[in-house]
Amino acid sequence: MSEQQDALEDLESSGVLAALAWADASAYRRTMDDFDPDTGHDQGWVGSTAHRLLVDRLHRVFSTGKHGVDSPESASAGLDLVAAGLAPGEHRKMPLIIPGEVVWSPLTQSPGWRCGDWRFLLTSFVYGEINRIPWPQKSPTKQRVASQGRPVGWQDPHPTLFDEEPDFLTAAIEASREQDAEVNATTLIVAHSIERELGIRELFLGRSRLNRRGGEAWYWKHDLLAANPGSPTAKPIPTSLGPLPGAPNVQDAPVRLRRQSSEGSEERHQG
Repeated sequence: MSEQQDALEDLESSGVLAALAWADASAYRRTMDDFDPDTGHDQGWVGSTAHRLLVDRLHRVFSTGKHGVDSPESASAGLDLVAAGLAPGEHRKMPLIIPGEVVWSPLTQSPGWRCGDWRFLLTSFVYGEINRIPWPQKSPTKQRVASQGRPVGWQDPHPTLFDEEPDFLTAAIEASREQDAEVNATTLIVAHSIERELGIRELFLGRSRLNRRGGEAWYWKHDLLAANPGSPTAKPIPTSLGPLPGAPNVQDAPVRLRRQSSEGSEERHQG
């Protein structure tokens, strides 16, 4: 079984894929509701606002950050705190994730979470450019993640004369592996974007690849908004509060009772 299959099966069965789709739809819905070019809002504002709101929504669904709880048993309290600020009915559609199943696991200044063997960080990208994300131009954290090294068993479908990594990059890869070994996880990237005029979103999960010469940006990636796995597509911002796109066979979350809130820290956006 490939790394991609392992990751998708693990994260689907734990509800993470559905949670990512729910959080993305909620974050972009609120962002575009608030968007007002007459006040000076532009594409940069859309990207940074949606990114911060996506972090917020993921804290809610994973019970981390300021929505953290002391134990799974205490998660039956706090409906008003988790639902505060969401559009009417959004909380009812939020996937139910057992507290502790996904934990807060940032990398330097980049917000991240871990579920089992997988950690995932967030990044925004230019709509339609998913295959050409220039990782060497991203933050040092994103460069480091893209330098993790090849997945086990992966073979380059387009080998070149430059496959061998220079010494400095080999050292960076080894340093990345050593630090990631501390959490015993492979770090993935959740990449999100929107076409502002049409309100069409893109959302991908995958293993980034350091494309120093403008080559492939991914070892593998998965379209989280595709109707059928492996079928590239995009989704508009939902106009109703019906079921949101996510992992197949994931049922609506049951209504939860009050949940206590614990202190959390604000995270800075890292692209």
